[in-house]
Amino acid sequence: MVQVKQLVSATLLAIAVAAGGCGKQETAPASHETGKVAHPPGSEEHRHDHAPHDEERRETVGPGEAPIGVRLTPEERENIGLRTEVVQLRPVEDVRKLNGIVKPHPDRLAQVTSRVPGIVLSVHASLGAWVRRGDDLLDIKSVELERLELSLIQAENRLALTKLDLERVRQLVEREIVARKELLALENRHRETLNEIESLTRQLNFLGLPQQAITRIREEQTVATLHLPAPIGGTIVERNVVIGQAIEPNVALMRIIDASIMIVEGEAFEDILPMLKLGQKVRVVVAAYPDEVFEGKISFISPTVNPIKRTIPVWAEVINRRGLLKQDLFTQVYVIVGEKRRSLTIPVEALISAEGSEFTFVERGGVYLRADLGLGTRNDRFAEVTRGLTAGDRVVTDGSRQLYTKWLTAQGGGSALGGHTH
Repeated sequence: MVQVKQLVSATLLAIAVAAGGCGKQETAPASHETGKVAHPPGSEEHRHDHAPHDEERRETVGPGEAPIGVRLTPEERENIGLRTEVVQLRPVEDVRKLNGIVKPHPDRLAQVTSRVPGIVLSVHASLGAWVRRGDDLLDIKSVELERLELSLIQAENRLALTKLDLERVRQLVEREIVARKELLALENRHRETLNEIESLTRQLNFLGLPQQAITRIREEQTVATLHLPAPIGGTIVERNVVIGQAIEPNVALMRIIDASIMIVEGEAFEDILPMLKLGQKVRVVVAAYPDEVFEGKISFISPTVNPIKRTIPVWAEVINRRGLLKQDLFTQVYVIVGEKRRSLTIPVEALISAEGSEFTFVERGGVYLRADLGLGTRNDRFAEVTRGLTAGDRVVTDGSRQLYTKWLTAQGGGSALGGHTH
């Protein structure tokens, strides 16, 4: 009987303990922030508490895009120079790229030379000066020129005397005082003197003396100094003369270039020769000015092939805005050989090549998301997009490299920065 009572008492005690445990509540530990409660790891509340900051927030994106976006403050956008451009339909030009070099236009290049030996008395234009056609560049004292000028003055004096003799003898012949043969002899001498003056005038003109100066010599009986004028308008790019220097004929004293239009000499391989035509538009880019595009057109296609390089020389006349194109600069020449239909395109500056793929960053709701792309035809300015974007999207053109660095940081390091932007 005693054993039965003990068993009942133990059972009742166990039931009481169980009931007390069910009624007890545990208080969760408070977080470090007032009013917040720390949640167990792995719970929905814990994941919400540890969500990324605004600039590295995960966003929901469409197919073909990574699930991590980057949000930038206005100051950050300004610091990296971030710019965007709208994705839109454009005609995609079919272009062919040639390597080239800048040369002066042969019709806009001139050398200043003297046709007579002499001494330089003065120089009126310095290296780098811009001159107009006909401007006085050099003053030359020439013994040979002075000899011809003196001969012209003497011939002019003989002509004046001959005219007086002709008038006197003509009156005597009319009175039959002098034989007519004397009049004929004087007329013959008059013609010889005129011929001599004409010959001396041509010689002086050929040697560089202008007609106005020759007329002054005949009228004023003075010897003129030779002034060498600028044959074309342009910039003096070479000066090989100083005051007092003795010069010889046909030695280049100055070189002038009109750089408003330059020639770009390109080299085309045989496979694209059938596509090239005179008058085709070209775009020229130089490394010195990567943001500048110079426009022109093909003016010459060589009829011969370089037997060593197997290339065909091609000339393009290019408008030289602000004189930025310099002689012998290396260039890239994009020849527009045709157009495709209108396609969805983005600027090539928006493309990034990294991790073995090509992608861009697109702005959506203030967040910049990586968009992997399918690409079609591309040229020097635009690339055709076949997958990954829609018309109206805004893609990052400037600052995309810095944005890619932030994107890698947001995804926890990511791949090495081994890619490049186009």
